Amino acid sequence: MGGNLLPEVTAMFLIGILIVVAIFGEIFHRLNPWKKPDPPYEDLIAQIKSADWYLELYADEACRQVLENDSHVHAYYASTYEAKRLLTQEGFQLGLIDYVKQQASKASSTHR
Repeated sequence: MGGNLLPEVTAMFLIGILIVVAIFGEIFHRLNPWKKPDPPYEDLIAQIKSADWYLELYADEACRQVLENDSHVHAYYASTYEAKRLLTQEGFQLGLIDYVKQQASKASSTHR
């Protein structure tokens, strides 16, 4: 039975230090006085609606209906976090574009 407990104690000590560092890092990140404040939500929405990919979607009538009326579309920019993500992450933009085009094609096929 008796084995050496030193490796287990050392591992637990290192894990404890990592947890403390992570907590302090998160506190500093949230309270960082040099961090630029988030732009107002309305400005983010204006930037989204003036983006080339959004204007291209908006030019299509079926896509415009989806952009204006679908609650799932509004969830893509429901808060500041999502709006910033939509402006900066191409994959998130492509997800919205695909969703809008998919819904527009479903709507146009049912109206025929």
